[in-house]
Amino acid sequence: MFAKLYALFTYLGVMALPASFIIGFKYDPTAPTSNYVYDIVLYLIYIGIHFIMTMPGFKKTLYGKPQGAPHERRVYVTVAIVTWIIVYVVHKPLPGFAIPVNEWVVYFGLCCVLLGQFAFFEFANFDALKALFGVPGAEVSHSAGGETPLMTEGSYAKVRHPMYSGALILYLASVIMHPNAAQLLWAVMVALSFVLFIPIEEASLIKGRGEAYREYQKAVKWRVIPGIW
Repeated sequence: MFAKLYALFTYLGVMALPASFIIGFKYDPTAPTSNYVYDIVLYLIYIGIHFIMTMPGFKKTLYGKPQGAPHERRVYVTVAIVTWIIVYVVHKPLPGFAIPVNEWVVYFGLCCVLLGQFAFFEFANFDALKALFGVPGAEVSHSAGGETPLMTEGSYAKVRHPMYSGALILYLASVIMHPNAAQLLWAVMVALSFVLFIPIEEASLIKGRGEAYREYQKAVKWRVIPGIW
């Protein structure tokens, strides 16, 4: 029963972030500018918790090994989902620019957002999501250590972080749907977090996989955008 409830929770929870960008963030041209400080600090707290929980040292201290364990994955996923929902509920409206758009621009923007979400979960089916989120009874995937296969095929043969490529498309395309200052700030903050996390993640992969990941880096030069970075 727990496995089924946890799986349902993660299936819905993983959609909390893209749903926030589709619905949009609070915008109010009359809101005080001090709300920018509040929202930025709020997000820094959220992402700080996220970064700390992914650190090998943190995992080793709490769970005994730097690559973590299935129950560590479940704790991390649960905290990530719950804290994001809290952030979305309590963030404050922001003032600033807003560009009026017609329904066809919004329609186009939504198509781009959905394309980004599809790219983010290109590899996924329900069984793969169970493995990713550490559902009891499923084999854990996407580990920094050698206990899971290194993904090198498909999109991973073009860029080293294709899921992040999809995420960047999603967040930045959401500004087409909601072209205002609030949406832009949140899109930039979340997208920048993914970009900044890449060196940290790759350092963990090198530590966990050694020469195998270094060879992969040589074979696939681009991190997120082919021919650019």
